[in-house]
Amino acid sequence: MDFPIVTQGRTLDETVENIKKAIELHLECEDLEKLGISPNFAVLISMKLEYAKA
Repeated sequence: MDFPIVTQGRTLDETVENIKKAIELHLECEDLEKLGISPNFAVLISMKLEYAKA
């Protein structure tokens, strides 16, 4: 199941935290069982990284 969640952060850790919060908000009022989602679901993330210039 795909969710249209987009987020960003200054660091990888911040981005991961933002993703967690976005998913929680997206699923906040949903019945996970009805959607066929396990309470301990896994998340696959696709990221576009840009190289920092020195």
